[in-house]
Amino acid sequence: MASSQPHVTVLLALYDGCEHLEEQLRSYLDQSLRPARVLASDDRPHDGTGAVFQNFGTQVTAPPCWDLIEGPQQGLTRNFLHLLATVNPTETDYVALSDQDDIWLPEKLQSAVHHIAAQGDRPVLLGTRSWEWSPSTGQKVLSRHIPPPLNFAHALVQNYAGGNTMVLNRSALKLVQAALPGMPQPALHDWWLYQLISGAGGVVLLDPEPRLLYRQHSDNQVGANATLHSKLRRFGHMLTGTYRKWMDQNISALQSHANLLTPDNKALLDRLAQERSASLCTRLNMLADTGLHRKGRSNQAALWIAAALRRM
Repeated sequence: MASSQPHVTVLLALYDGCEHLEEQLRSYLDQSLRPARVLASDDRPHDGTGAVFQNFGTQVTAPPCWDLIEGPQQGLTRNFLHLLATVNPTETDYVALSDQDDIWLPEKLQSAVHHIAAQGDRPVLLGTRSWEWSPSTGQKVLSRHIPPPLNFAHALVQNYAGGNTMVLNRSALKLVQAALPGMPQPALHDWWLYQLISGAGGVVLLDPEPRLLYRQHSDNQVGANATLHSKLRRFGHMLTGTYRKWMDQNISALQSHANLLTPDNKALLDRLAQERSASLCTRLNMLADTGLHRKGRSNQAALWIAAALRRM
């Protein structure tokens, strides 16, 4: 990069997002460290969202550069993977994933670059907490804190941060692009990023400060009811087999690029793949031996129940 200022590319996934998109775009301009480029992938190219994006870009004379590409139209996860595959690592220092209807707080990018740069050239993934925000009521609730360690034994069974908060350095982007060709689709792009980067021996960071307003829509709950609702929903995913299906997808995705994992983490992945469908004693011993864990007592208890019921 010729400039001394870090070059940050925002990766923005679009789909039917006209209503709140401009607020999100304005929050990029309000960053203390402005992104150099915003690359948007429009997954519904005839709904007008792409036009809103382009019209906004024409009104901004200073950076960033605004680029729009057509999305794969295969869902949110595939759209973000498409964006990650498209950006050229030699042309940016960092990539920041973005939803289309949040509001970034002004220090989001500056803080991310500060924390990531301290790790040197290793692959680094940073996530943050967020304010879960209801515009209709003005209520804000701080998202849950995930305590360390943030490692592969945790990543295999639980995500740690929302993709809309995540920032990767160039080394992490190169690692991601090495894994993408021919890879089966994982359950969720952000969960897979955590798994890949931790599994390959990279650094995973969580900024404990909230760095964005995460818009809650009319069908979302905020606060204590949301916490209880989310716990019940997660437990329901385990009982119905949804969680096991996600595990199937994630294991297949990781196995397709297992050569990128450290030897110890590859061995852990292999053991999980082999023993999660074995006898009850074998499944429970695997959990006890390997350190696979979810954060929080109720989440960890749910993991043991899932293992006992062959739902992991």
